[in-house]
Amino acid sequence: MSFPKNFLWGGDISAAQCEGAWDEDGRSPTETDYMTLGNVDTPRMITYQNPDGTYGQKPVLITTTLPAGAHYATIPGVHYPNRQAVDHYHHMEEDIALLAEMGFKALNLTISWARIFPHGVAGGANEKGVEFYRRELTECQKHGIEPIVTLYKYDMPTYYITEMGGWSNRQLIDEFVAFAKVCFEAYKGLVKYWITFNEINILMMIPKMDPAANRQQLYTELHNQLVASARAVQLAHDICEDYLVGSMNCGIFYYPSTCDPKDVALVQ
Repeated sequence: MSFPKNFLWGGDISAAQCEGAWDEDGRSPTETDYMTLGNVDTPRMITYQNPDGTYGQKPVLITTTLPAGAHYATIPGVHYPNRQAVDHYHHMEEDIALLAEMGFKALNLTISWARIFPHGVAGGANEKGVEFYRRELTECQKHGIEPIVTLYKYDMPTYYITEMGGWSNRQLIDEFVAFAKVCFEAYKGLVKYWITFNEINILMMIPKMDPAANRQQLYTELHNQLVASARAVQLAHDICEDYLVGSMNCGIFYYPSTCDPKDVALVQ
């Protein structure tokens, strides 16, 4: 057995995890910008401020909800690593060159919704954001790296959560499709492979992490994401018949400590 001649060898990066420049060139904050550092004993948390001025924290569970009246906030003295990350935004060209030197033939990268529509469709598209990804995709092309572009990887503007209630609001479907349309049109000729949603099924895994999670909210959010994904796929094929588009699923594998049936059952 052997790999096909044009097998795509590479890796992936996430805008929210690598770019930094969280408040530059028109970008608005995302939920990950309010995510604390954490360590071996303390998980990373999302920070916010309550109406009475007190600060609160919530677990990172990929849902889009804050307590009533609360807003995302920076707690003084707390470190938020995603705000700088590895500063890919200011070192993009050399980063892509290093990946090419490593032998990458493909790169799954994400386009930050918060750079393209920082304040929703009504606020207009941010041309500096559109241009940054055009440069990044062109750089990939220059180095012979095939980009596989993900549109949503947990980094939509906090505007959508605080002002519209996040994915529980059906209006986000239209907002996402408008975001996708800008990307499909702006990067035609630079991208062939598109992923609408990263790990679109992960909302169904949250109850395993948090048994108290609101299942109705999770199903509502996932339903709206599935509809948004389907509409984006249709739009992509209307814009360019050569586009290959789909969503990405999360698959997690566990291995028992031994082959003892008790260990196998425990893993399950």
